[in-house]
Amino acid sequence: MRPSSYVLCVPLPETESSLLFHGYSGAVDLVSTRIAELLTGPGTSKGRLKDRLSTETLAHLAARGYVTEKSVQAEQAYVVELGRRVHEVMQRHSSPGFLVVPTYACNLRCPYCYEKGLRQKGKDWMERRMSSEMIEAAFAAMDRLAGTAKRRKALTFYGGEPLQKANEATIRLLHKRAREKGFEHFSAITNAVDLASYEDLLGPQGKISFLQITLDGPPSVHDRRRFLPDGGGTFDRIVRNIGLAMERGVRVSVRINVDRTNAGRVAWLKQFFFEKGWTRTHLFRAYCSPVHGSVCGNRGEGGFASHAEMREAIQGEERKNEGQESPSSFQTDGLTPALQKRILAHLSQTGDLPFWRTAFCGSNMAMYLFDPFGDIYPCWEIIGRPEHRIGRYGPGLLTLDPEALRRWHHRSVVQIPACRSCPYLFFCGGGCEAFAYRATGRFDKPHCFEFQRHFQEAALGAYRAWKDRRLETTPHRGG
Repeated sequence: MRPSSYVLCVPLPETESSLLFHGYSGAVDLVSTRIAELLTGPGTSKGRLKDRLSTETLAHLAARGYVTEKSVQAEQAYVVELGRRVHEVMQRHSSPGFLVVPTYACNLRCPYCYEKGLRQKGKDWMERRMSSEMIEAAFAAMDRLAGTAKRRKALTFYGGEPLQKANEATIRLLHKRAREKGFEHFSAITNAVDLASYEDLLGPQGKISFLQITLDGPPSVHDRRRFLPDGGGTFDRIVRNIGLAMERGVRVSVRINVDRTNAGRVAWLKQFFFEKGWTRTHLFRAYCSPVHGSVCGNRGEGGFASHAEMREAIQGEERKNEGQESPSSFQTDGLTPALQKRILAHLSQTGDLPFWRTAFCGSNMAMYLFDPFGDIYPCWEIIGRPEHRIGRYGPGLLTLDPEALRRWHHRSVVQIPACRSCPYLFFCGGGCEAFAYRATGRFDKPHCFEFQRHFQEAALGAYRAWKDRRLETTPHRGG
């Protein structure tokens, strides 16, 4: 027997113990550091395990998958077949995700925007809006794509800027027809500059109940990064509209696009959110995202290679300015907490399948974005680029490109050769396909984004949260 090639070790600081995760069996165990090092340290394949471990311990490790009689090649073949079957099951049980791009036009001119390359197509192209005929065609296509899916229908408005005042007639018709078609949940990725024009459409129960909105720092910083075509600032209007949305019961996620020019102002936003009282309501969350390249071009200078690099820059600036730290529950890094939540669910589960991730996001399952020109895309990172579309729609028309669908909707982690031997594969899902393509020019490459580092941090946080839950639910006895 030999140690499995898919063992993950997370040392617990200031203890003689480690967490072991098994990459495909779903097992998680608390073991001594000695056993963890034996399975994952240098020379793990050397020596005979039965000479180093008791029969009982070896049997337990084998039952959990940490040791195996399979050869390296046979184990990898098993993982590939397992991943293929699980991905097929997940696809059968997933419901399509629908987004509409009513226009590529935007009322801001952010220097890092993905649309900088698209503006070369001209003003007429950028300002084209979905006609009523294309709206009907889009919903007809959604009906066909949804098939017999039973999950409640959700629709997201994307752009360009979907909720600009100039789009009002289009958005209201889209919402009206969606409600008539049985859609129940609505969200929007918006800059919120003109959000007050849609006040009556905001709220729970069949209205726009979730918004992602961007603030990039205090007014002096934000207004240099997210400004109107005439150069006018937007900070005050956006802040008012965030308050308006939450007053109507809308959940708001504030995104801070961070590069080296504004990393030092994140602490100011933390304090600002706290003073506004936003961080004390369940309707609000905030997170940072690094400015980085995309398929559509470079998103400005001074960007970061990963979330971890961004977080280090933010924390470095905070250390220089001690006293800026606020009691806010703000998350500097949005990636690690999300991963921590998934690992906590994995630790807390009883029965059923592990919380595997055979694909990175909906673009690898069943996501469809409808633009005003009749193009259908699988991912918002590549919209506006016809070479990346997966189909076309129009009055009486729905055509899908089988090769493009295979490349996007059928991309699973085990189809990426570099991922097949990685123990993190079913936690990671292979990373963003669009970013992988930008970096390598190929779709069958991973985008790791320092996932190993994030996993280690997230696993420690999940373990602490799991222990706290156990303590809260354990009855106390007197004596």
